[in-house]
Amino acid sequence: MTESTDLVTLSDETPATGEDASGGAVVPAGDQHPVPAHGDADHPGPRQYVLIAVVLVILTGVEVAVSYLEGHINSNVIVVVLAVMAAIKFFLVAAWYMHMKQDSSLFRRMFVGGIILACFVYGVVLFFFSSTVLKS
Repeated sequence: MTESTDLVTLSDETPATGEDASGGAVVPAGDQHPVPAHGDADHPGPRQYVLIAVVLVILTGVEVAVSYLEGHINSNVIVVVLAVMAAIKFFLVAAWYMHMKQDSSLFRRMFVGGIILACFVYGVVLFFFSSTVLKS
C-alpha cells in the first residue's frame, strides 16, 4: 500500500478534529487526517472476561434463587429485584462483551437512548395492562 491509501497511520498523532482518540469524531484516514493506531491497552484481557463471566453466573444463580421465593416475599419486590439484576447483567454484557466501553461515545449514547426508550415503552404498556386487564 502507498502512504496515501493507508487506513491507519502508525503515529501518536490525534485526529484532525482535535479530540482524543477514545472519543474523537470519525474522520477519513489519509495524509490530512491521520488515525492513531490503537494498541491492545484499551481492550480487556482474558482475565477480565472470565471475571465478568463469573459475576454473570453468580447473578444468574441469585436470580434463580429469588424466583423460588415466590409466596414468601411480596411479588412486587421480586419483580423489582429481578429487574435490577437483569439491568446489571445487561450493562455488564453490553459494556464488556459488546465492547461498548471502548466504542465511540456517539454509539454509546445511541445505544443507551434506545434502551431508555424501550424501557419507557415497556413501562407504559405494563402500566396500562396492569390497570385495565388485571383489575377485571
